[in-house]
This record gives sequence, structure tokens and C-alpha cells, in this order.
Amino acid sequence: MRTHVIEAGFPVNSEAEFEAVSDIAAATDTTVCGLARVVEGDIEAAIDSGVEMVHVFVSTSDVQLEDSMHATRMEAKERAVDAVEQVKDAGVECMFSPMDATRTDPDYLTEIVEAVSDAGTDWINIPDTCGVAMPTSFGKTVKAVVEATDARVDVHTHDDFGMAAANAVMGFENGAEQAQVSVNGIGERAGNAAYEEVVMAVESVYGVDTGIDTTQITKLARIVEDASDIPVPANKPVTGRNAFAHESGIHAAGVIENTDTFETGVMTPEMVGAEREFVLGKHTGTHSVRKHLVEAGFDPSDGEVREITKRVKEYGSGKRQVTAGDVERFAREAGVEREEEVRI
Repeated sequence: MRTHVIEAGFPVNSEAEFEAVSDIAAATDTTVCGLARVVEGDIEAAIDSGVEMVHVFVSTSDVQLEDSMHATRMEAKERAVDAVEQVKDAGVECMFSPMDATRTDPDYLTEIVEAVSDAGTDWINIPDTCGVAMPTSFGKTVKAVVEATDARVDVHTHDDFGMAAANAVMGFENGAEQAQVSVNGIGERAGNAAYEEVVMAVESVYGVDTGIDTTQITKLARIVEDASDIPVPANKPVTGRNAFAHESGIHAAGVIENTDTFETGVMTPEMVGAEREFVLGKHTGTHSVRKHLVEAGFDPSDGEVREITKRVKEYGSGKRQVTAGDVERFAREAGVEREEEVRI
């Protein structure tokens, strides 16, 4: 799909994870990244795994420094600089993250960003580690970091308040060149910015060519859904099974006439490898019922369509959706003729 970078794992975590990262690095021409704390052994493991980029991180918010890392601000900055220098001395591309950046004192955030920039990091990643940033505040943080460094800027957003995709896009609006995303939004707690949502927002709403083959997005979502055993909600943007489904009579009638009436107008199901559906239920109108009947080979009159629509609504009131088989059964029970049965 021409994804730009794959952060494959945390090589020092275990032998199995080291091997997995190594296998991924060897299997693709896409840049592969390994994660590491600002610890010499972590960085050595990442470099030894064969990745082209090492992503080092250190806590910078006071609460994490005091109660998780048990270090001072000065110690964190020194370790960050040492880590960046170790990666760069190995001839590998470096990304640095001030973890919990959105809860970090802004002056200290600028201080540590400037220090690792002077040490030669290629990328600064801005993580909203606890998902507390709102788009406006996150945009200001990104802009401040962009102004404080000559390195390229990347963002990593979490979805605790449902803002991950919006914050990733706001990062782009304020100078970030890259966003860390995950398929189906899988990640810690409520998850990370969803690959499919961010890519399609940038492609469709902003009109930017990301280089991603978007026609495989739905297929990718299903692969990850099966492998992770984490189901994709039906109403999930872009890849949910209802993302391009229409039940409301007003919506369906409009879309049958012109898809832009009740779809985005800038993203079609074909763009993401999906299909448009007209589902039946208690909100269904005559246009959808007629479409289903005709596609099933029936030749209904206006009165028969109204009768079948009434049955669909009644049946759908006690059931979430009405299947195509239900519609055909209603048509047979009402004596609606199929096209091949029509006599002249």
C-alpha cells in the first residue's frame, strides 16, 4: 500500500519481538522503525534488529518523571541527548519523543526539543500520550515545536476523548510532516489515530496525495480485524460495515439519484475498496425497496412497492435489518410477478 514507515515493535522487549522486527525489516523496502527507551541496551537491540530508524523516547511531564521514570528534568534531558547521539553514531535515522508532551511544561518541552535537535535527531515526535489534547491546544503545541527545531516533526495521538484523528490532522495544519497511526485505531486504552481515518481525511478533504494505495484500506482493516480478534464497529468511519450503507428513505432516495446528496462528495466506497449498500429496516422508503425488488428480478407496480415497503417497516421495527431474502419472501407472499413471468 506504499505506507511510508512501519514501526514494527520494541526489539529489546523479548527474543520473539526482536525476531519479528528483524523479519519485518528484511521483508520490505518500506522504512522500518524500532522503538527504544533512552537506554543503551534498548538502542543496541533496535540497531541490531536491522531497522533503518530508531525511535527513542523519554518521559518529560513532571508526573511521569517523578512517579514513573523517577528522574529529574535534567537527567531526562541528558539521557535524551545521549540516546540521540548513540543512534546517530550508528548511522541510523533517529526519531525522538518527549513522552507525555501535551502534559509537559511548555518551557521544558522547548528546552529538551532544542537539546536533541542540537544532538542531531532527524525527527521530533510529539505524543499526546494520555489523549488529553484538544485540536486547538494540540495545534499550538505542534506549532511551538516546529518553531523550536530544524528536525522534521511527527505526531502521535491517542483517542481517549475521540480526538486522535482530528489531532493528527491538526498536527499537519501546524507544520507536522508525518503522523503515527494504527489500522482500525488499535492501541493503548481507547487506541490511536486510525490509519484509515487520517489517510482518507488528508486525501479526500484536503486533496493531498499521500501516495497510499487507498483502494486496499478496507481489505487491510479486515485482515487486522481477523488477526487481532478486535471487531471493527459497524459505524466505524471509513471501514465500518455501515460506512457506506443507507437505510433512511430520504437518504437512500437521494443517493440513488446522486451519491453526493447523502455521502461526503469527496470519498466514495470505491476509493477505499468497499461497496455501497442499501440496507432495509424500519426507516426504509419505497426507492430502496423498488431497487431491491428489481435487482431480484421482480417487476412490481407502485402499489406493490408500497405494500412491500409497509411489510419491511413492520418487520424492521422488531429486527435491526431486513435481508434481501426477507424482501423476496414478502414479494412472493404478495404475489408480485418476476420479470420473466410477465405475459404480453
